Amino acid sequence: MGNQLKPEEIHGKKIIAVAGYDIFGKQVLNTLNKELADKGLLLIGINIRDDDFDFFISNLANSKVEVTIFMHEFQERAREFFKLEKNLLCAYKDSKELSFITSDEKKHLDDGEILNIIGRIK
Repeated sequence: MGNQLKPEEIHGKKIIAVAGYDIFGKQVLNTLNKELADKGLLLIGINIRDDDFDFFISNLANSKVEVTIFMHEFQERAREFFKLEKNLLCAYKDSKELSFITSDEKKHLDDGEILNIIGRIK
């Protein structure tokens, strides 16, 4: 219960999901949320298993989450799902369509890379 967010901590913020195998409760999310608090952004971790991935990614466009950042374990699979030429680091809603941030290689994302990706979102 200690890591559970209160409604007032979420209301009015743009939610950014960080999706991977073992994301929930990562200290890096807490650190980044402190840096992003004044920008109206909130990072949440979403743990995904391999057998849940197709369901998860097929619902991105209809999700309340506006931005999804993919950890290295799902970047190639996300690229394949959307039939992109490069690995998918981030999918975000731009007006009513999904836009993408890609990379030639799969990337292990640290806090600096995550902040860089967030800074590139239009």
